Amino acid sequence: MARPRRLFFAAWAALLIVAGYPLRTAAIETEWVMYRDPILSRAPIETRFPPNLVDCWLEALAMPGREMKRGAAAAIARAHRRGLAGLDAAVAPLMEVLGNPQEDRIVRLTAARALVALDARRAARLLFQSAGPADLEMAEVAEPALARWAYAPMRERWLERLEGAVGLSRLHVLAIRGLAALDAKESTPRLLQLAEDRSAPVSVRLEAAGGLGKLQDSGLAAAARKLAGDKSARAVADRLVAARMLAGHRQPEAERLLVELAVDRQPAVRAIALETLLAIDPSLIFPILQDTLACGDANVRLLGAEAIAARPSPETLARLGPMLDDRHPDVRRYACESLLALADDASLRATVLAEGRRMLHADGWRGQEQAAVLLVALGDKTITDRLLALLDAPRPEAHVAAAWGLCQLAVPSTAAPISSILERKTERCLAGEPVQERVDEQLALLAQAIGRMRYAPADVVLRKYIPKGSRLGETSRAAALWALGHLHVGQPDEGLAVALGQRLLDLSAEEPEAEQVGRMAAVSLGRMKAAEMLPTLRSVYKSLTLDCGAGHACAWAIWQLTGEEIPPLAPRIVVENGWFLVPITESADEAAGGAGQAGKPPE
Repeated sequence: MARPRRLFFAAWAALLIVAGYPLRTAAIETEWVMYRDPILSRAPIETRFPPNLVDCWLEALAMPGREMKRGAAAAIARAHRRGLAGLDAAVAPLMEVLGNPQEDRIVRLTAARALVALDARRAARLLFQSAGPADLEMAEVAEPALARWAYAPMRERWLERLEGAVGLSRLHVLAIRGLAALDAKESTPRLLQLAEDRSAPVSVRLEAAGGLGKLQDSGLAAAARKLAGDKSARAVADRLVAARMLAGHRQPEAERLLVELAVDRQPAVRAIALETLLAIDPSLIFPILQDTLACGDANVRLLGAEAIAARPSPETLARLGPMLDDRHPDVRRYACESLLALADDASLRATVLAEGRRMLHADGWRGQEQAAVLLVALGDKTITDRLLALLDAPRPEAHVAAAWGLCQLAVPSTAAPISSILERKTERCLAGEPVQERVDEQLALLAQAIGRMRYAPADVVLRKYIPKGSRLGETSRAAALWALGHLHVGQPDEGLAVALGQRLLDLSAEEPEAEQVGRMAAVSLGRMKAAEMLPTLRSVYKSLTLDCGAGHACAWAIWQLTGEEIPPLAPRIVVENGWFLVPITESADEAAGGAGQAGKPPE
């Protein structure tokens, strides 16, 4: 199960820029039903660029001015990232700039960056000629690209640099990475020397060890054992090197050393060793699983969780369940998603459910939240009593998750107690009494649960959410209006319809109504079949657009009442502006055919 990662370790941060073991995150989607019933799509966004940008930049590259060339080259690289077509035409002019030794150094460097951004492999020879030890910045631009392109002539240059004394450590790091990319196994003796050299910069030692881990799959266990022998704090770099150089080894001796390193006092060492063990055989971690899961470092605990997920059994899942209450959000979310995936195995499902229920009934709010999400995703309807109790939990993570779970499960026997709780908390809000943090979200979810189950006795409390200007939040008000539509589906209520219509009309008032409240008012008018409100719906729709949630909801309601099809959503044209050298012969708005305004789309 691959996960995106982010850098996490606080200690040894400089080392980990090289070693790099960030956390992986995952989360189960927790949708709100009122935003999917009905689904009101947003207009697709179509990005356009001012016309003739490329021509402008090509002209600038041919001009004598330093700033013109530099600005054009930087704009080309940025435009490529933004998806502008036709930039291949810039490769030759950029190569001309880069290949001119009389050109300003910064201009040549910017041209090189643009060529690399364009993945211009035909410029490889020119980049090779331009990159050298005298210009670290150019080397940092060109050499990773040449390594990625497997440009063979760089091999000798990197080997020669590697054999020399370490001057600028960054140049040695680039050489090591390049040789590893070219699978240059002849570099391994020198890499081992560098990895073992305590006088070398730590960044070079770690990179050399990483290169060995990629290039050599045996024969390094003895050297690694020697490096790992000193367990003191001053020798952490040695142990990091030892762990990294064994990345490609699969022999028992190497595995034993990796297990030892996986319980090192330094989390950075542990993580590297655990990552390698995980790749070899996750079950190798099981003898040290207790220490791994008890580690104070979140990334180490996460690697332990990954080992369980990779080799699951009812016994090991008993260790994964408590990780739903892990203090780091990425770890507990990973545990939740892993347990959900493992429940697909019939032999493990009962254990997953048991672990989830155990954590739901425990005291930890983190575990309560994740267990609720897990069990609801599994459709476990036995947990509703516990979810009802958690509605009064002090932590918002737990009480909001409980409300979401009750809404998703929609067990009919919960409708009456949900209505009672909704009424109690609504009265507290209206009276200005202290309420739970994020109570607006919880009340919104409870209202949606009532709507899903169409629990008619809740009509009275839901109507209290209609007036504007009360102490009730706009999200819970929108949800209550949505729920009222379900309570009165196909059965117009004149008083209710007028009140909902007023919410729509107030969208343009001096103190306007919240947009999502107006949206749900329109949806409920359509769902109720409140034909008498058709003029109001048409009037409000005319003043809005389909790309506005309330406007689209009005169109949907009109369709429900009359059968008139909702017009197709035209793309929203967004013109990318702010470029270096934009043609002045035609405005950006004209370039878009007058279909939209330049600027960024709303969040």
